[in-house]
Amino acid sequence: MRSKPSIYSQGRVIEQATILDPGTGTGMNAYTTSWRQVSLKDTGCILIDAGFGADNRKAVEDKIIIQELMFLPRDLLWKAVSLTYAEGVELLRPVQIDPRFLKFRNYALKHHVPFTVVSCGLDFIIQEYLAWHLGDESKITILANYGKVIGDKWLVTYRDDSPYTHDKSVCIKQAKQAFSDKSDKIPGQEHIIVFCGDGISDWSVTRKADILFARRGLDLEKYCRKHKIPFIVFDTFDKVTATVQGLTEGTLTVAEVNCRSECAN
Repeated sequence: MRSKPSIYSQGRVIEQATILDPGTGTGMNAYTTSWRQVSLKDTGCILIDAGFGADNRKAVEDKIIIQELMFLPRDLLWKAVSLTYAEGVELLRPVQIDPRFLKFRNYALKHHVPFTVVSCGLDFIIQEYLAWHLGDESKITILANYGKVIGDKWLVTYRDDSPYTHDKSVCIKQAKQAFSDKSDKIPGQEHIIVFCGDGISDWSVTRKADILFARRGLDLEKYCRKHKIPFIVFDTFDKVTATVQGLTEGTLTVAEVNCRSECAN
C-alpha cells in the first residue's frame, strides 16, 4: 500500500501544517490562490470596476501580460473606488459562492485539512463574504492585503512590494520549511504543494507547486501554455476535490496526476 502523503497548498497559518489526522496519519494543508476560485465572480474586480472601469482594468492586465507593464499600478486601482463601505457591500451581496467549493471545504474539514484563501484582494472583504455564506466560524484562514474604508476612500496596505502586491510564492517556501522542520514526520510521508489559481498574480508560484490547477480560459492557463508549464485545467472544484482525495488516500501519486496534466511532455 502506498504511504499517504502530506498535502500542502499555500496559506497563512503555516503552523497548521503540523496538524495530523489521527485516523489516517496524514498531515494536510490545502489552499486556493485566488478569491475567484471561491466566489463565482471576483469581488475585488467588482469594486475596482465601479470606479476605475472594467475596460481600463482589463487594459492594464493586458499590458502586464505582454510585459509592457511590469507592476500593477496598485494605488491607481483602489484610489479610483469612491464607495462607502455599505455601498461596496451592497454591490457584492448578489455574488454567489461556488457550490462545489462548499463540497471541497466540507471534505477538508472532515479530513482535518487546513484550507487557506490566498488573495491579492482585501482581507476584510473576504472575511465578510465568507461570513455571509459559511457563518462566522468558517474555519478558513485568509492571507490577503489589508484594507479599511474611511468615508468613501478605500485604503490598502499591501503585504509586500512585489509586482502584483502579494508574492504568493512566499507561502510555498514557508510550507516547505514547516514540513522540513517537523520532528514527527512519518517515514515515507510525501510533502505535496497543491496550488489552484487563475490570474497574473499566480505566475510566481507556477514552477514551485507540485500540482498546479489553472482555471479554464483565464490568464494563468494562458501563461502556463505559453511557457510550457505543466498544469491541470479545471472548471469546478470537483476536479480539485477528487485529486486531493486520491492523494490523501494513496490511490494517486503526484507523478500520476502530472502525467495527465497539460503541457506535460
